[in-house]
Order: sequence, then structure tokens, then C-alpha cells
Amino acid sequence: MAPTDSPAHVEHPGSTGSLKKVITTRQFIFMALSSSIGAGLLLSTGQALAVGGPAPLFIGFAVVGLAVWITMCSLGELSTNFPVKGSFYEYSVWFISPSWGFSMGWNYVMNFICIVPFEVIVMVLVAHFINPGLPAEYLIPGFLVALMLIYVFGARWYAEAENVFGVLKMLVFTIFIMTAFFIVADAVPTDPRPASELGWHIWKNEAFKNGWAGFLFVFMSAGMAYGGTEMLGFTAAECVNPRKVMGLASRLVAGRVVGLYLLPILMVGLVLSIPLEDTAKEHTDTKTSPFVLAVARAGIPVLPQIMNGIILVAIFSMANASVFASSRALRAISSQGMGPKFCGLVKWDRPVGALIVVFLFSLLAFAKVSPDGDNVFTWLLALASASNYFTWMSICLCQIRCRLAIRKRGLDQHTVLPSYRSPFGIYGSVFAMLVFVFGLVAQIAAAVKSPLPSPPPVFASMLGIVVVAVFWVGYMCWKRDWTLLVPLKDIDLETKDAPESHEFESV
Repeated sequence: MAPTDSPAHVEHPGSTGSLKKVITTRQFIFMALSSSIGAGLLLSTGQALAVGGPAPLFIGFAVVGLAVWITMCSLGELSTNFPVKGSFYEYSVWFISPSWGFSMGWNYVMNFICIVPFEVIVMVLVAHFINPGLPAEYLIPGFLVALMLIYVFGARWYAEAENVFGVLKMLVFTIFIMTAFFIVADAVPTDPRPASELGWHIWKNEAFKNGWAGFLFVFMSAGMAYGGTEMLGFTAAECVNPRKVMGLASRLVAGRVVGLYLLPILMVGLVLSIPLEDTAKEHTDTKTSPFVLAVARAGIPVLPQIMNGIILVAIFSMANASVFASSRALRAISSQGMGPKFCGLVKWDRPVGALIVVFLFSLLAFAKVSPDGDNVFTWLLALASASNYFTWMSICLCQIRCRLAIRKRGLDQHTVLPSYRSPFGIYGSVFAMLVFVFGLVAQIAAAVKSPLPSPPPVFASMLGIVVVAVFWVGYMCWKRDWTLLVPLKDIDLETKDAPESHEFESV
């Protein structure tokens, strides 16, 4: 089915009002550098280090990081030349098919709605490093109320809060990198470990742990850790100059990947070893941030508590960003008839209906107080990781099909894409898609042959795939529309506002 020519950003009758452009370029730059860094990097890397070892951890994060950077360049190309309000999933409708766009919209919503309770659970785990006796049933309501308060003040103050959180994240990684350097150099007198047990000695003896199963396991952590980078597409919709900031963000992401992901991961692999057996313990080291644990094992006083406090704020920041992403995504798809009318409601410049739904789902965090509450962590981690891989694949496929449509019609790329063009072109997006497909397969394969003493159910690793399949096939069956790919000749390249993706009916 070909798209029509009317604008996609026309609000559905079920929506009320629109979101104002109040986020400044300065705020957006800080968000591009450090927003959406949360438990995936700050906590789950500990388990990945224990299972895979330092070499797979670094290699996996480097490969996925490169693919994510390419993806952001592709998203920058699309968003600056074909601006939309619904971000990447509208491109899925435009350049792939209505059914795929529908599934990607709901995949994104389900992902970040589930990440909110996931991050709250992680905040409880981090708080227990300070005081193991703190009851989760008291901590969880406090964290949820704090998240709600930020949204009372709207998008501008959300952006300001993220700027403060971003500075703290960059500070904690700077402190850790400098401290790890001194530990490796045997310049920390309080460290009881001899220099012969640190640095490249760890890599020599534990570089690759548990063979291929350990290597594949890392990709679940990497898929989660980089998740949310693409939410800059939503944030840009509320920026004063969205075309300018998205082109800039796609370039800033490269520095973010190297400085805030790869360098800290390289250093933690040089100063910390976590036995696989520890993952089965009730109070396991893999439930403490590996960056804090590395400093604590060096015997440095006070600093681990300071870093842990900053990490708690950083994870709160990711929960905050997840509320923003899920509420904006839910509001956007609902305003076009892809969801309940109530969720498209905007009052006081806020997506009130969507925020209510998001905060209701955040109550899932109370599962932490149940006897099997820790299993919720693994299930939500697997769901978020698979969902992120699908999101990034869809963005890359949209960029590929846009370029192919330009070629097929004999148009000049400089004319159709005047604002910004990805330096990686089609081949970069193809490479990124292959990495993401590998990440999905690796996640399932690692679950089938899990080296963990208490492995999660295999179905947990497939949950994200099931979610996408249900929405994708469900839409095609409901609409009797079996279009898998919109023909290249029918893709509208002349209209600089997105053509209306589909006549969705309200759910």
C-alpha cells in the first residue's frame, strides 16, 4: 500500500493540543552526549564481565557502538530532510510498510514503558550497596514520586534535569577512568592486590571466559546499554531548531560511544575480575555496579560511596528519560489513531494521558519485593535488548530504502537530501543491520547454552521478538493488509513533511 500525500503530523481527532518546542540547542547537546545512559552500562556490564570476560565485553560494545553511531547518522539523515513528529516509526510506515510501522511504534512504547520499572528496580539494588537493610517497599514509592515531580514542570525542566544528570554521569566516568589508571599503575597504596594480578594479567588469564557462549552473552548487555540513543529523535520534536540539532547529535554520538562506553569498559576489564560463581549468590557482585566494585576492591575509602551515589542519580536519569520517551511515543502513535484516544491527550503542554499510563506500568517495580523479584530484572533486560535491536534495524532499513528510492527514480541525492547525509551511506546501514541481526541471534543462542549457574528461561530472550511479531502480524490480519514493503516507486520523496502514514483507526 502506498502512502498518501497528506502530512503525517496532522493530529488524529482523538488528540488534544500539541507539544511546544521549548528545548534549546544547548540542552539537546548535553542530552546527546550523556542522556539514556543507565543500568545497561552501569550495572549489567558486571554480569557480562563475569560471563564473557573483558575481551568479549569490549569487542561486543565496540561493534554495537559503531553500529549505533551509524544508525544515528542514518536517523539524522532522515529526520533533518524529512521531519516528522513521531520519530523513527513514522519512517517505518513511510519507507517500509504500515504494518511494520505499527509494530515498531508499539515495540518502542512497550520497551520504554518496561524500562521504567526496570530502572527503578536497579535503583533499589544500587541503594542497597549503601545500606542493604533499606526496604524496597519504601524505596520504590519514593523513586516513583520523584519521577512524577519532574514531569509536573514540563519538557523544559526535564531537559534541564537531564543536563545536570549528564554532567554527573560524565563526572563519575572521569573519576573512574583516572582511578583505574592509578590502580593499574600500582599507585594506590590501599589496594591489597599485587600489580601482577591486575592490568593485562587479567586479560592474559580471563580475556575470553566460557567460549562462544560467553562471547554471545555480552550482546544482550550491549543491546540494553546503548538503548535510548535514538530517543533524541523524539526530543528533537520539542527543540527550537530540530533540523540543526539532529545533524549535530549524529556526530556527537561518536564521542559519546568512545568516551562514555568503550574507555570505561576497557579500564574496568583491567582492574576487576568477577568469578562466574558469584552470579548465583544472593548478594552477588553482579548486582553492584562494576565501576563501584572496582574502586571498592582497591580499598579506597569514601570514593565508592560517592561514585555509587552519582550512579544512583544516573540510573534515575535513565528512568526519567524512559518516562519521557515512552510517554511521547505513546502520545504520538495514539494521536494518529494507532492507540487509545485517551493516550493522545495533551493538557498544559504535557501528554497527560500517556503519562498516566506510563506511571501505572511503573508500578511493576513492586515485583522486586516478591520472592522471585530478581527474575524481573533478567526478563526486562532481555525484552529491552531485543526491542532496541529491532528499533535500530528499522531505522537503518528506512535509510536504505530512501536511498534506493532516490536511485530508482534517477534523482540527485544533494537535491533530495540537502540538509544532512550520513557519511556511511547505504553500506554503513547494511553493516549496522547485520550487527543487530547478529545481536538478536546471539541473545537467543546465549540463552539456549547459558553458562550462568541459574540461567533465565530461553523464552525470556525471545520475548522482544514475540512482541514485535504479535503487533506486526496482528495489524496485517486486522487490516487485511499484507503489504510487506511499500514499492520504491510509491515512496514520496518530494513532500518534506511526512506523508500520512495510514488511515489508522482508533484502538
